Amino acid sequence: MFIKKLVSLHFHTIKETMYSKEESKRLRKDFWTSFGVYMKKYNHLYENKIRWVNDNTKCKDIYFRLDVTKKKAFFSFDIQHNDDGMRALFYEQFEELKSVITDSFEHNLTWEPNYDTDYGDVSRIYVELPNISIFNKDTWQEIFQFLEKNIVSAHDFWDDFGEIFKTLED
Repeated sequence: MFIKKLVSLHFHTIKETMYSKEESKRLRKDFWTSFGVYMKKYNHLYENKIRWVNDNTKCKDIYFRLDVTKKKAFFSFDIQHNDDGMRALFYEQFEELKSVITDSFEHNLTWEPNYDTDYGDVSRIYVELPNISIFNKDTWQEIFQFLEKNIVSAHDFWDDFGEIFKTLED
């Protein structure tokens, strides 16, 4: 069984790398469009249209991130303040609310005060769903559910506690 799954994963990986740039771009666009349609069920709950993929915290340098690659999906709170001291202050505030955040999320979050990205160091609080692919439409439903649970939890947390962070910003 393990070998069969490994061969299947290997074949799928090979298949993924054979997409042209145009096909890859189209699949990514189809994925995010489909996710947007999937999330419309929340529009009536929040009394306005929320752009879930780009949910705005209205707090400079704090972002909700959703991403899906050919290997995993993830959700994160990214604190991207250029000033290390300010970034640490915001991260410490998240830590003060750790029990509330932990209770709000179904999956265990990873807490990284210094996380290296292509854009520099950030503080990141995140959760990943491994072994899925944006290029495999058979996994999209699982990915949608994972992203949904996390972004809705983050949105609800931010509705309750976002003002604390906005006050720190001032």
